[in-house]
Amino acid sequence: MKSRLIRLLIPVLALLLVMPVCSCERAEKQVPAAPAASELSNTLVPNTNLDVYIYIKQENPTNIPAEMINARNNIAVVSLAVWGVPAENDFAFGFGLTLTNPSDASNLYAAIPTKDGWKKVSGNTLYFVQGSGAAAESLKAAISRNDFKRYDNRKSLEALATLPSGGKNKVAGVALIHPSKELIGLFAKDADAKGSQLRDMILNVVRLDVIAAGLYSPQQIDIMKVRKALESSGTARELEMGLLILVKSGLPGFAVEPIVKKFLTESKFTETNLGGLTLYQGTLPTKGEAIPVLVRIESNRIFAAISGQQSYAETLIKSIKME
Repeated sequence: MKSRLIRLLIPVLALLLVMPVCSCERAEKQVPAAPAASELSNTLVPNTNLDVYIYIKQENPTNIPAEMINARNNIAVVSLAVWGVPAENDFAFGFGLTLTNPSDASNLYAAIPTKDGWKKVSGNTLYFVQGSGAAAESLKAAISRNDFKRYDNRKSLEALATLPSGGKNKVAGVALIHPSKELIGLFAKDADAKGSQLRDMILNVVRLDVIAAGLYSPQQIDIMKVRKALESSGTARELEMGLLILVKSGLPGFAVEPIVKKFLTESKFTETNLGGLTLYQGTLPTKGEAIPVLVRIESNRIFAAISGQQSYAETLIKSIKME
């Protein structure tokens, strides 16, 4: 889509290594300073089924330069919410963008062509929904009625609680994903036979239960700094920031570990030891330099730390909260 909203969301999501996890509070509600599990449960989401919940918020508003979004002025984003909603064989995404003042929200609202999707502005929060199917209609209806509820998916919140929070592991955003048939079908919709086999394996063999991810950085993430790093080298290798992902299977650990280890070995990951932890080390290919990846298997939970700096990936993978 070519609307200003989408031009805004893409750099926010991409440059902050999203998909981190979101909440859009009503305008009069105070948004939590860090999206830890306990705080995320106090955030408000549309009162409908959610398979994806992404919330991005830093301690201070994230400044988006005007030239990045073809706007007149820079925009300060307080938080970004992304909601993924399933319905029958349909899937839709909604966005909630909270700015620092109602004026910026109104100006951005006016700049979005109606043909690009459904939109609504309430105070300093701009809502946007893509699509016209049953899933999109459920989102529109909830937002239109101001029908929000506190995020209460216990399974997702328990998964998020195992990820580190605080100190050098400062959370800029989190993402919670319930890998339903509808969601996996969305990504495999245009896949070839191999893609369909992968979808079937995820649903029937690995039986993914929940995915949780956190975006981390010891300091405030500067969008322009990240952008320049990506433009100069193709990666954010010189930036101390990273992504920690948890994938939890519905199968017991003794069934999951052989499958994961076989996959890692075939993907050229090598077994290594870090402070008594058995890890699997590999890289994530990019257009620029390959990014270090560390994988840790704990029963039916698989953790992956991804960072341009090997040392920061190690910090993240060692900080997981195990019972």
